[in-house]
Amino acid sequence: MQKLILFSLFLICNALNAQNSNLNKALYLDGVDNDIRTGIGIIQAPWTLETWIKRKGSQHKETEVIFGGSEYSSLQIADNQPLVIQNGKLHSKKANLWSKSILDNQWHHVAISCDGVFTTLFLDGVIVDRKKVAFAIIPGALGINESKLTTLNGLLDEVRIWNTSISEKNIKKWMTQPLSPLHPNFHALVGYYNFDDDFQDVGVNWVGKGHQAYHLRSYRINYKGNAPLAYTVINDNNKFIDNNQKAQKLFSAVVINNEWDAPQGEKNVQILKLRIAVTGSKKPLSLSKIELNLSKLNRLADIENIQVYYTGKKARSHIKQALLEKAVAPENKIEITDFKTKIALSPGIHYFLVTADIAKNAIIDNELDISIPSFTLNKQKYIPQTDKETSVRQKIAYNNRTHTDVLKVLQWNIWHGGVHLGNEGVNRVIELIKSTNADVITLQEAYGSQNRIADSLQYEMISPSAKDNLALFSRYNIKGIPSTYNKFNSNPGKITLPNGRSILVNSMWLRYAYRPEYTSVFPDKGLNTNTWLAEDSILGLVDIENIVEKDTKPIIQNEKDMPVIFGGDFNSFSHLDWTEAAKHLHFGYGPIAFPISKYLINKGFTDSFREINPDEVSRPEGTWAVIYGQLQVSRIDFLYYKGKGIKAVASKIIRTAPEIDDVWPSDHAAVFTTFLIDKQ
Repeated sequence: MQKLILFSLFLICNALNAQNSNLNKALYLDGVDNDIRTGIGIIQAPWTLETWIKRKGSQHKETEVIFGGSEYSSLQIADNQPLVIQNGKLHSKKANLWSKSILDNQWHHVAISCDGVFTTLFLDGVIVDRKKVAFAIIPGALGINESKLTTLNGLLDEVRIWNTSISEKNIKKWMTQPLSPLHPNFHALVGYYNFDDDFQDVGVNWVGKGHQAYHLRSYRINYKGNAPLAYTVINDNNKFIDNNQKAQKLFSAVVINNEWDAPQGEKNVQILKLRIAVTGSKKPLSLSKIELNLSKLNRLADIENIQVYYTGKKARSHIKQALLEKAVAPENKIEITDFKTKIALSPGIHYFLVTADIAKNAIIDNELDISIPSFTLNKQKYIPQTDKETSVRQKIAYNNRTHTDVLKVLQWNIWHGGVHLGNEGVNRVIELIKSTNADVITLQEAYGSQNRIADSLQYEMISPSAKDNLALFSRYNIKGIPSTYNKFNSNPGKITLPNGRSILVNSMWLRYAYRPEYTSVFPDKGLNTNTWLAEDSILGLVDIENIVEKDTKPIIQNEKDMPVIFGGDFNSFSHLDWTEAAKHLHFGYGPIAFPISKYLINKGFTDSFREINPDEVSRPEGTWAVIYGQLQVSRIDFLYYKGKGIKAVASKIIRTAPEIDDVWPSDHAAVFTTFLIDKQ
C-alpha cells in the first residue's frame, strides 16, 4: 500500500510539473545584489550574445550589466562587460557601440555579435551600431559583473551564448521563437537558458556537456542566509511565440559520465546520466529503448548488475524510479526495451540514470567505461552527444569499509563556509563530503560550518574555534595539537588508526601572493613571473617553513617514521605542473620554479596527485577555480605526505557533484587521495 501511495504521489507531481512546465517564464533580477553565474570562460571571436530584456523601475543606474564576466574576469585579453545598459542606452564598452534611444520598460530583444572583423549591436533585430573591431569575451555572469553597483533590475529570457557570429537575418528570424536544432548555427550554441523549468539555486544549460556544463548558479553578493534568490515569473512578452503547445520534439540529449571512482563491492553506483531536453507538450515522447555499450570495460566481471532509473527534471532529485523489473546482467552490448513504467516527457529537462553493482573482487584501477550509443523516443532513434574532451575516467577503487589498512583523505576549501549556493549550499557541501566516505577531511574556509559538518558526519573534529578558517575531521580518534606558529594557517592533529598506527595530519592555509595576485590573472600575456616567485617567497613559503619547523618536527622528533599528511589550500602553483612541456596549457608560461612545491619535495614530501598522475600534459586538472571557465588548469590545493609505511595508491581531483550533472558548491575543487598505511 505504501508503494502504491508513493507511486500515485509521483504521478501527481509529474503531472503538476508537466502543467507548470507549459508556461513561458522569465528570470527576475531585483537590481540589488542578485548574482547569476554561467561559469563560461574566454570565447574568442567569432561569438554572439543575445537575450530578451525588460527593465523594471523608472531610474537608470549609470551601468547595468546584461552580460558580465563575474569574479576573476578582469583580464587584458578579454572583455568582461560585453553588453551593458549605460545611462539607459544599450552599450558595448570595448567596441564603443551605442543604441540611439534609451531603453523603456517594455520587452526588447538585444544582441551583440562579432565575426572576427566587425562587432555589431542589435536592438529588436535591427542593427543599431557597428564598428571594425574584434575581441574575446568572458560571458561568465548574467545581470552583474563583479559589483552590486552594476546589477540589473528587470527580466531576462531566452539567453543564448554562441561561439559563432549569427547573421542579422537569423537573429531577426529566431528572436521571436524558442531555439530548436533547425537553427542553422545550432552546433555553435555554448549556453542556452530559457528559464521555463523551475529556477531556484541552479538553472540548467540546455546544451551543457562534461564536468563544466555552464549551468547557472544563483547567489547574492551580500548573502546572509535564508535570503530569497533570483526567481522566475510568468513571461508577458507578446512578441515571443511560445511553442509549448506544439508537438513535442527533442531539443538535445547529452550523456554525462561519472568521474567519481567506484569502491569494490559498492552497490548501485552511478555510472552515467542521459539528460534529455524536449520542447512542446502535444503528443509527448517517452523513452522506449536505450542501448548500452560495455565493450570498453577492462573486465566485464567487474560489474554484477545494471539498473536504469528515471530521476526527474533536476540533477539533484529525490525522484529515483527504477524502470526495470530487475537489474540486468552485464554484457558487451545491452538493448533495454522492457521498461515497467512509461514516462511521458513534459517540456523541459529529464534525467535517466544508469547504475551498476561493483563486484567485490573488481580489479583496482580498472576503468568503468560505459556509453550510450543510441536511445529511442517513441519510434525515433537518436544518438546523444558526449563530452569528448575529458581525460578523467571512473575507476575501481579500494573500499575503506572492508580494507582496514586503507585511509581515504579529502582536502577541500569550501568557500566562505559553503554558502555560495544560497540556502542549500552547506547541505551540498555535507552531501559531497559524505559521498566520498573519506576517513579524514582537511578543510579550509569553514567559517562557522564546521560544527554542523562534524555533527552530520558524526566525526571527531579539531578547529581553533567554531568560526575559524581551518578544521580537521576524522573518523578515528584525533588529538588536537595547538599550532605554535599561527592558528589561521596551521591546524595539526594526531590521529590513531584502527591498526594502531599514529599519523600527523595538518589542515593548512598559506598566504597568497597579492602583489600581484597571480593565481587569477595568469591568463594575461606578458606578466613577469619573477614577481610571482618573489611574493610566494616572503608569504606562503614562510608559512610552510614555519609549519614544518614549528608544528611538525617537534611532534615527530621521537617518532621519525610517523606518517605525515599535509592537506591544504596553498594559494600557489606547483613546479611539477608548470613545465616546458605544459607551457601551452598555462598561456605560454613555464617552466616556473614555484618555491613552495619545491621546498616540500626537497623536504621529502610527495605530491600525491602528481605521483599517481605523473603526466602534467594529459592530466592537467586544476583546483582553482573550477567554476570559472577561464581558470581550469591551476592546482593550488594539495595533499602532500611523507613517512615510513605510507603509500598513495589513488588520487583524484574531484570537481563534480555526487549527483551527476549538478553544480559544484565551491570555487575550489577537492583533492581525494587513498593511502595504504602499514601496521608496522
